[in-house]
Amino acid sequence: MQETDINLLVGGPQGGGIDSAANMISMAFSLAGYNIYGIREFHSNIKGRHSYIHFRIMHERPKSLKYPVDIMVALDPDTLFEHMFDVAQGSKVVYDSAFNTFNLKNARMITSDTMTRIQDELAERNLTFDVKGVLDYFKSAGIDVIAIPFDKLINENVHDGPANRYYNTLGAGTTLALLGLDEDHADDGIKFAFKKKPKVIESNIKVIKAAYDYVKTSPIKVATLPTYPATPRMLLTGNDATALGKLMGGLRFQTYYPITPASDESTLLESHEEMKFLKNADDVVKKAGLVVVQCEDELSAINMANGAALTGTRSATATSGPGFSLMAEGIGYAGMTEIPVVITFYQRGGPSTGLPTRNGQADLLFALNTGHGEFPKMVISSGDMEECIYDGMKSLNYAQRYQMPVIHLIDKTLANTMDLVPEIDVKKVKIVKYNENTNHENFKRYSLDTENGISPYGVFGKDIFWMTGDEHDELGHVTEDSAMRDKMMEKRMQKLVTADKEIPLEDKAVLYGDENADITYVTWGSQKSLLLDTISELKKQGISANLLYLRMFEPFPSEYVAKVLKNSHLIIDVESNMTGQAAKVIRMNTGVNIENFILKYNGRHITLDEVLRSTKNIMEKKTALEVLQEGS
Repeated sequence: MQETDINLLVGGPQGGGIDSAANMISMAFSLAGYNIYGIREFHSNIKGRHSYIHFRIMHERPKSLKYPVDIMVALDPDTLFEHMFDVAQGSKVVYDSAFNTFNLKNARMITSDTMTRIQDELAERNLTFDVKGVLDYFKSAGIDVIAIPFDKLINENVHDGPANRYYNTLGAGTTLALLGLDEDHADDGIKFAFKKKPKVIESNIKVIKAAYDYVKTSPIKVATLPTYPATPRMLLTGNDATALGKLMGGLRFQTYYPITPASDESTLLESHEEMKFLKNADDVVKKAGLVVVQCEDELSAINMANGAALTGTRSATATSGPGFSLMAEGIGYAGMTEIPVVITFYQRGGPSTGLPTRNGQADLLFALNTGHGEFPKMVISSGDMEECIYDGMKSLNYAQRYQMPVIHLIDKTLANTMDLVPEIDVKKVKIVKYNENTNHENFKRYSLDTENGISPYGVFGKDIFWMTGDEHDELGHVTEDSAMRDKMMEKRMQKLVTADKEIPLEDKAVLYGDENADITYVTWGSQKSLLLDTISELKKQGISANLLYLRMFEPFPSEYVAKVLKNSHLIIDVESNMTGQAAKVIRMNTGVNIENFILKYNGRHITLDEVLRSTKNIMEKKTALEVLQEGS
C-alpha cells in the first residue's frame, strides 16, 4: 500500500489565526495516527502581511517538506498571489469565493518586488492582474480550484463577531473534510487549539460542522485516508524543545531581551517558572522552579546571566543575531573569568536587522569568533527536536564542567518547525555539577595546579576570591607579569583540549549511511532531517549517499572529519548561507577543500525536491554551485 504523503499549505494575514489552524490540523492528524512536520513562515511586521504554515503529513515520521504542495488553503487573496508558483498539476486550491473580484493592485500587503514578479508571469500569459487571472493560471496548469462561500457558511452558523474571525477554522475544517478525516478528530483539534480560550470552542466546532456539511453535500471529490492507532506524542517547536531541555537540565535562571525567533523560548520558560507539571513533586520543588528576567537590553541579559552563574546557579540567556552582537563583550568576560553560562543563539537572516523572521545560518563564523582576544568557548549546534532537548540539557552540563561560555546554535527554520516527538528519555542526560571547591581557606579560584585546565569553582556566598576582566593570578588579582600571562592563557585554553578528549564523538559529528557511498553530503543545523530524507529518496533511485553531520564546531572533530572526507567520492556542502561557512571551518581545521555547494540564502526553508534536483545537476557536472530560490 502506498504511503500517505500530503504537502499542505495554509496561508493568510499575519495575526489571522494561522497558528491556531496549524495546531488544530496537527492535533487532528495526530489523533488519526499520522505524523506531521511543519514549518511556520511569517512576515516581520506585527500584523497584516503574509503568513503561512507548510505541512507534510505521513504515517511514518516525515523529516522534510516538498513543493509543489498538494493542497493550498487561501484565507486571503494575497495567499493566491504569493503562492501561485507553489502549486502544480494535480494540486488543489481552496479559497473564499468572495475573492473572485479582488484586484492585485489592492493587495496592499504584497511588496512591490513580489507584485512585479506576479504581474510579469500573468502578462506573459495574457491573464488579468486579479484573482480571476490567477485562477485562470491555475486551471490552465491542471490545478483544481475549490471555491467556498466563507462568509455565508460562517454567518449561518455563528453570530458572535465578524465572519473573518473564523476563516482559519473554516479553512482548516474544509481541508480536513476534503481529506476524509473523521469529524471527531477535527473537533478534538479545535479543543486543543483553543484550550486556553474555552469560551470560543463551541462556536468553532459549529464552523467545523458547517465545513464538513458543505463538503458532504457538494460535488467536491473527497479522499479517504486510512486511520491508525494514535500513540502518545508531544507537539513541539524547536523553541519549545530547547526550553524543555534546559528545564530538564536544571536551568534555574534565564535572561532575555525580546527578539525573534528567540523570544518564544523564554516566554515558554516564563510560563513554567513554577513547575506545576511535576505531578509527583512536593510544593517546595514545584515553586523552586526558575527565574526568568526580561532585561532592558542584551548587555544586561548576558551580564545578569553571568552574575547568577557566579552564585552557583545554572544560568542561560537566549537571543538572535543583533542581540548576540551586543553580548560579545559579556561573553568575553565569561571566558576570561571562567563563568559557566549558556547562550542559546537563534540564527536568522542578516546582516543588521536583515530578514528578522526568516531563516539563516550565516552566524557560525560569528559565534566561533565572538569577542576580542583568545578565550575558550564551546560552540554546538542542534538539527532536530530531540537534539534541541538533549543539547539544551548538555549545554548546561558542558558550561558547568568546563567553566566556559557555551554557545548553542539553532536556526530559525528549526525554531519554528512543528514536529510530533514520540518520547524523551529523561535518564539519557545526567546533571553534571561544576568542580566544586572544598578548601575555603586560601582559596585559589584560578589555581594553576591542574592538568586539565579546570580549576575549582568558587561561588559567591561561600568563597572569597577576586574577579576581574583583566589578566590575573591564581587568586584573581590583576597582573601583567609576562610569565603569569602565559600560564593563565595556557590553563584556560587547555580546557578545550580536555573537552575534546572527554566529549564522545557522536556529540561532535556523525556519519549517516553507507561509508562507501557515491555522494557525501556535509551539513549542520536544520538540514540534517532534510538530507536524511534525501538519502532515502536517492536510494530508491539506485544512488548511494551518506551524510557527514556536524554537531560541534568548537572544539572541532578535525581528525574524524578529515578521515571521512578523504575517503569520499563526491562531496556536496548544503547550508543556508551564501558562503558555505561550515565548509570554511572544515578547510581551516582539516585542509579539505569542498568544491560543490547547495546553498540557500533567501530566508526560506530548503525542500526535498530542491536538493534532489540540485544533486542531479552537480552529479551531471552542469554546475558546482546550486543556489536555491523556492519559497514565498
